[in-house]
Amino acid sequence: MNDFLKNLEPFFIPREVPVTFFKTLLEAIYKIEITGEEHVPKTGGAVLVSNHTDSLDIPIQGVYFPRKITFLGKYEVFTPQEAFIQFLNDKNNPLLSHPNVSILKNFLIDSLNQVGSIYSKQLQLWGGMPIIRNYHGEDAKSAVNYYEELENYMVSILKSGAIISIFPEGTRTLSGVMGRFKAMAAKIAIRAGVPLIPSGISGAWNMSSPKAVLSGKAKSTLIQYNIGVPILPEAFPKEESEKKASKLLTEELEKRVYFLSNHSERRGKPRRFATKL
Repeated sequence: MNDFLKNLEPFFIPREVPVTFFKTLLEAIYKIEITGEEHVPKTGGAVLVSNHTDSLDIPIQGVYFPRKITFLGKYEVFTPQEAFIQFLNDKNNPLLSHPNVSILKNFLIDSLNQVGSIYSKQLQLWGGMPIIRNYHGEDAKSAVNYYEELENYMVSILKSGAIISIFPEGTRTLSGVMGRFKAMAAKIAIRAGVPLIPSGISGAWNMSSPKAVLSGKAKSTLIQYNIGVPILPEAFPKEESEKKASKLLTEELEKRVYFLSNHSERRGKPRRFATKL
């Protein structure tokens, strides 16, 4: 299978195709303003951090950010074939229980696995990175091992020079108010020794809903995506404990993203860690 996928790679759709498509689509429906592109490092790894307001946040970042981004995505998005395979393997499925159907069933499963692998590889070439959200495993130890391996994987990607996008709230806001940040973005940036790029988005909340699009509200609402000044590794908190350093850095990130999403006029220079909202 790996050789098969490798031989197919020259025929995969290049990233420029979906970027052009989504940019055209977004600009036909929304008014979008991007600022701060000049703050993005030209080369090297970095962790891009933003508030999470709507499903629009991801295509806006992917289309308008001046460098290719690696996005963390739900494992299920990369493996849609597994739901069909589960249906085919269901012993209680009356349509597939006949012995003469088993050959067809096996053919379908093999075909679905091949198509699913091609689809997953295509998404990864565009910048997707599958992860299992809320993984618990068979026991607590296996869950801890999974997240350790995931962090190590992300650190290796950052060290290779890629930019990873993380929404530290962990999920989209339901109220429009920015939630508390989790520490993973700061932790992997510290471990990889790469900059953290704060950014903030405003105006996108609920704008992907059919009601907003059909009513014309989406077209009349300005969506702003503001990219801030990176926090460089030499400016990270100097703490013996990685956990405490990550906590302090996360607090600073939360403040900067808040200003970028709510008070973009206060972008300014990087502030001290004593900044208050």
